[in-house]
Amino acid sequence: MSRVAGWVLLVLALVISYRPAEAAQAKKTQAKKTQVAVLRPEGRQADALRRVLTQELGKKGRGREVLPAKKVDAQVKLIRGGPKTDEQRQALAKKLGADVLILASVKGTKRWDVEVRAYSGKDGTLLAEERWAVRTNRAFPDVRRELEPRLGAALTEGSEQSLPPAAVTPPTPVAEPEPEVAPPAPVAEAPRPAVVKPPPPTVKKEEPPVEPEPKAAGPRDLDGPTLEVLLSGQGLFRRFNFSGNNADELPDYSLNSAAAASLAVSYFPLSHFTDGVVHNLGIVARGSRAFGLSTRLPDGSSHATTAQLLEGGLRFRLPLRWLEVSVGALYGTHSFAVELPPESTFTLPDVDYRFAHVELGLRKALTERWAIAARVGYQHVLSGGELSSDDYLPELSGSGLDGELAVEFALTRMLGLRLGGEMRSYSFTANAAEGTPVFAGGAKDLYFSGQLGVYLRL
Repeated sequence: MSRVAGWVLLVLALVISYRPAEAAQAKKTQAKKTQVAVLRPEGRQADALRRVLTQELGKKGRGREVLPAKKVDAQVKLIRGGPKTDEQRQALAKKLGADVLILASVKGTKRWDVEVRAYSGKDGTLLAEERWAVRTNRAFPDVRRELEPRLGAALTEGSEQSLPPAAVTPPTPVAEPEPEVAPPAPVAEAPRPAVVKPPPPTVKKEEPPVEPEPKAAGPRDLDGPTLEVLLSGQGLFRRFNFSGNNADELPDYSLNSAAAASLAVSYFPLSHFTDGVVHNLGIVARGSRAFGLSTRLPDGSSHATTAQLLEGGLRFRLPLRWLEVSVGALYGTHSFAVELPPESTFTLPDVDYRFAHVELGLRKALTERWAIAARVGYQHVLSGGELSSDDYLPELSGSGLDGELAVEFALTRMLGLRLGGEMRSYSFTANAAEGTPVFAGGAKDLYFSGQLGVYLRL
């Protein structure tokens, strides 16, 4: 009996000595707060979103501590381009002593698309990812209200993963010598149950990864590119003829084919400084010039010919959810000249149109790669060069219309191909008094060009 009592005392001593150590460890674990590092988000509203995340995640009573922003930024700068892989996030968390890393982004203008991701500091893997489509408000009320319900459990899980298991070593009891007791009578042991081996683990077959289906065209990035450049080659055609009085006696001009090159640039400098509506106001410049062009007259002689178009002005774009609309106001010149010798009797005037130009443009994405673009414009012709001289139509008044239709195919996020056609038509009348002899009653000048080019959007 005394031997049984000794074993009972030994067990009690182990329990009593183990409980305080276990309680102390539990108390220490409870006292340790989750260390959270909030990295600077992506987007123009990065500072405002970071402030909201820091305040909400670091509220008292939630068992977390948000690391200082300067400390986090200093370590992130050492990683070129920021942490992109699990290994980089794991290394960053180790240097900061963080249990959880928070990465976020905010994009858009009319509505803000907010994305918040939580990564484990232990191995850099993704714990949770949440998205919001919110109204433009620097206080981010929707994110502030829903952040804890959506991410709170994931942050707690990440903190538990980073804590090492506590090992408590019970003290070794000192056994006191016991008086010798006569050995008890042997007791028959009960039969032990047969040991049943667990079944072997089932080997899961690795299924091949399912390839994602191609996505249809989604909503556009409402910020739009800051710089757009289009370089293309053109095939040029022209038809010029006089109309009205004496038109049948005057020669027409036909250009069936000519090669030309064109360059169009749109730049939105205010987008570097503001995210308001004015950041969609930009500068546009366009130009084209024919090369290797010559004109063959009815007598068989050929003469060098120049044809070029230059225009520039302001452009305002309105990026809608599924469509981009733009309006422009420009000033331009369009010239076509044949270098005829002084003794030539061929009555073809050189034209040099100066005009004010207003236009409306549309661009719609059909899929992630395909898009269509269209543009229509009106030109108020201010002068016509030699055509408006005393030898031809001195009291000239005229206007022009132009239109363009193109298809675009994106090769990458910034580069793509563009195939389309453009038409320009000018109409002129001679506002001479009734009965006054005139060279002709008016004139019409039509241009058409097909183009294939490469565009760049940044």
